[in-house]
Amino acid sequence: MTEERIYYSHDAETHALHVAQRSMVLFLVGGLAMGAAAALLFAPSSGKKTRNELGQAVEEGLNNGREALGPAVKQLEKELADLRKSIEERAGK
Repeated sequence: MTEERIYYSHDAETHALHVAQRSMVLFLVGGLAMGAAAALLFAPSSGKKTRNELGQAVEEGLNNGREALGPAVKQLEKELADLRKSIEERAGK
């Protein structure tokens, strides 16, 4: 039942694409707003407690991310230093 649309100009196709994108963004924002409203209405604890818990969860996530990325960043820095040294040696020849 899905038919491919035929557009008779590039402008018409572009306009239809923009309308579809605007609709998608509008529905996304509306869904987020309804979800936030439902979360506030059905929250099991007070707002202050929820904000504190959320802040702690975000902080823990950031710390875990830093710990996980730390070795990878150090390895990348080492490889970049080796690459720079190799390039400098080749440029000196």
